[in-house]
Amino acid sequence: MPQTENWLKLDTAAKIYPSISHTHNNTTFRLDLELYEDVEKDALQQALVKIMPRFPSFGVALKRGLFWYYLEPNNALPIVKEDNRFPCRRLKDFINNGFLFNIMYYKKNVIMECFHGLADGAGAIEFLKTLIYEYLTLLGYDIDAEGMVLSAEGKVRADELENSFNTYYDPKGDYLKLKQPLAYHIVGTALADNVIFATHGEMNLSEFLAVVKKKGVTVSAYVAALLIYAIYKDQGMEDKIVKHPIIISVPIDLRSIFPSNTLRNFVSFANVGVIPGKNTTFDEILCEVSAQLKEGMTEGEIRAKINKNVKFEKNPFIRTTPLFMKNIVVSNSYRLYGEGSYTMVLSNLKTAKFPAAMEAHIKNVYYMLGVSDMNPLNCVVVSYRDKMVITFARGIEQTGVIRQFFEHFSKESGVRVALRGNEQGGQA
Repeated sequence: MPQTENWLKLDTAAKIYPSISHTHNNTTFRLDLELYEDVEKDALQQALVKIMPRFPSFGVALKRGLFWYYLEPNNALPIVKEDNRFPCRRLKDFINNGFLFNIMYYKKNVIMECFHGLADGAGAIEFLKTLIYEYLTLLGYDIDAEGMVLSAEGKVRADELENSFNTYYDPKGDYLKLKQPLAYHIVGTALADNVIFATHGEMNLSEFLAVVKKKGVTVSAYVAALLIYAIYKDQGMEDKIVKHPIIISVPIDLRSIFPSNTLRNFVSFANVGVIPGKNTTFDEILCEVSAQLKEGMTEGEIRAKINKNVKFEKNPFIRTTPLFMKNIVVSNSYRLYGEGSYTMVLSNLKTAKFPAAMEAHIKNVYYMLGVSDMNPLNCVVVSYRDKMVITFARGIEQTGVIRQFFEHFSKESGVRVALRGNEQGGQA
């Protein structure tokens, strides 16, 4: 294991999350692997204990310093629990010996819920892949990792722990100035605290990709445009003068642009949106969104965002501001410049890949984001083998946006969508 300090700084993207996680914003995401057989709790617990030394960036607890939150090694053991509550509970409700993630099971499902200050989806899926590999091995299965799984006995590499934002920060480079329009926000009746409903739309992957290819756009552009159109139709905006754009915030895994093996956060965001008119069509929205997404994903644009965020973090005034003041400023600023600048998040985990011997035990893959008071709907996309799954997390009673989304897609494409969800706590 590489020589490290007794504590870890939060990475650049993570520093905001502790300040907003205890109030109005849910900063948790959920990965859910449905197996073909019922989960054996004891074997899953053994596998979890075995892999923890291999993932030191996950074996930590969140601590308060004078100026910043930081991560400190946690010498306790994480406990596997049965999932019997609603998904994506807030950080303050994590009761797992101080760890910032939970490993749970429910019938045939192995579930990981993770605080976003710890890792992004790409980092968490690597942890979960190793966990499932060791779990299946303990059950007696012979699994060829095919070089796709980090070995529990392997050496911890320094680049897995790095803050890759600092690696690609150029203090002399261009940086984006803060200029975000206020976005439209979905109106609805809030569910009870900590209640989030999940709706999974499952469809054939090849049929879905054929629809996207026919439009000549990417999956993220297509889904983002359809989200905007569904919100436009559901919220009765056809007969209104719309002042604020409907904006979808699309996380970008920067590992696809800049070489990095970090298991921590390494994502940026591209905000795309339109102010719809009286007779705005889906194709008009799609054309605009596709162009905006291409622009937002250029290397120059992303480098400028990295420079902006790291430059802010290194500002001497910010660095020496006491933490209690930072919490107030960050929480209020995030409402305006963070979630105030988008309507909902669309996260595309792309294709979940496992060794063939592991795929023989994994039936489905699900992914889900938490929601906030201001933005009560989020959407994620993940494909696995021949299936595409689009999942909505909902913190309001109304289901109109979700219904509009899947109805329009089915009617326009002819692709059959199977819907399922969590009508009560437990499995999502």
